[in-house]
Amino acid sequence: MSNRYDAGAIINANPRPRLLVSGFPENENLVNEILKTCPTSKRVDSFRDVRQAEWDVLVTTDSLVRSVQYLDTWVLEPHLCVIYVALPNSHYGTIERRNEWKGEVGNKGPKISQEIRRVRGLPERVATLVHEKLEPVLTKRKNHSLFGNSYTAADSTVPDIEPFITTPDGDILAGRYKRSESSEAWLLPHDVLGLVDWVKAALAEWNSLAPDRFPGLPDWSRQPQWMTGEERRISAGIAEIEEQRIRVLEELAARENKLKEQLSSATERADKCERSLLTAQSDVLKSAVIAALEAMGFEVTDADKDAASDDHLEDLHIKDPDRPGWIALGEVKGYSRGAKTEGITQFLRFNMRYTARTKQNPDANWYIVNQFLNRDPSTRQMALHGKEEDVAAFGEANGLVVDTVALFHLFARVQDGAVPPQEARKLLVQSTGRFTLPDL
Repeated sequence: MSNRYDAGAIINANPRPRLLVSGFPENENLVNEILKTCPTSKRVDSFRDVRQAEWDVLVTTDSLVRSVQYLDTWVLEPHLCVIYVALPNSHYGTIERRNEWKGEVGNKGPKISQEIRRVRGLPERVATLVHEKLEPVLTKRKNHSLFGNSYTAADSTVPDIEPFITTPDGDILAGRYKRSESSEAWLLPHDVLGLVDWVKAALAEWNSLAPDRFPGLPDWSRQPQWMTGEERRISAGIAEIEEQRIRVLEELAARENKLKEQLSSATERADKCERSLLTAQSDVLKSAVIAALEAMGFEVTDADKDAASDDHLEDLHIKDPDRPGWIALGEVKGYSRGAKTEGITQFLRFNMRYTARTKQNPDANWYIVNQFLNRDPSTRQMALHGKEEDVAAFGEANGLVVDTVALFHLFARVQDGAVPPQEARKLLVQSTGRFTLPDL
């Protein structure tokens, strides 16, 4: 008796595509909406409840590798297309593993990234969903779960994931990979918007993979072969605008990155020079003061370089090229607390020593102080606050107290071109008492 028989037609076949849904805890409303997308659909808690060969697609939040009892492990059959939606905080875990792969596709992360990068060349419906349903949630995040693959052997055949959108470093935030020649899996984050729209788009895309299982595109009229000439021209214009948008955004991002690099370098230079007026003391502060005054056109000499090592004199000799023979003695001090009046009294000795050396009296005495240097400059009180009588007496002797906060602002206005160097010198030379930067 022969065991051969002629196979007849399959009866009781349900219309395609046939969709399964699993997972999505406490989200029955969403499950019901997904089930409506296909003519045949079912919610399952276990794949043992179905014959997988009779189904076409699975929408799930569950791993595609299911351990049922101890060593009894089974996997999703490769013909099924999948939409996998990660659960919240799915930073680590296996999505799919097969023996022939010698590796796995899984959740990765977390990854800190405020910026995201678009991917060119996506199908139109996917690009639209990424722009409308993914970018709004991704751009609000600073911490992301990722998708990626890992290998346990050099000859691993784990499929590469084609990204829909990435971080600037290329980490995949959503994407797809081939499960077989006629199936693929889409990987989406937990907070993706419009999941039903993604299911519909996937069903349309999978028509080209397996037209027998995903028959007929619901939106077939949008395909180029069924468009009128007018529709094709308009569609081409839309595609051109999208390409232009991507190019413009990439150009703006490149310009922004370049400016950020320039700002970083400028900030580093300012910390070492201009901002040292507000943060430093001793020789570093003196060098910053010299640089600021020279930027205004003053001729500045570091008097300490000519003095004996054990003979402390004034720090600076300051000359104005617009006033031949004019000279100011400058003393630069940095204080972690408030400025001290002892700095003023030192000028008595500085003046006598200078007059004895040069046979002429200095025209001005500048007490340049950086006080409360560990505080935000905007919160610092004025130099020698509450010592008005001492400041006034110092002014009557052609003395000037210059807080480096005011000096910084004057220096910045000279650099910006708001105040000409000659005008800046005039403001300082004609001031006595406490220097106050006028409203310019």
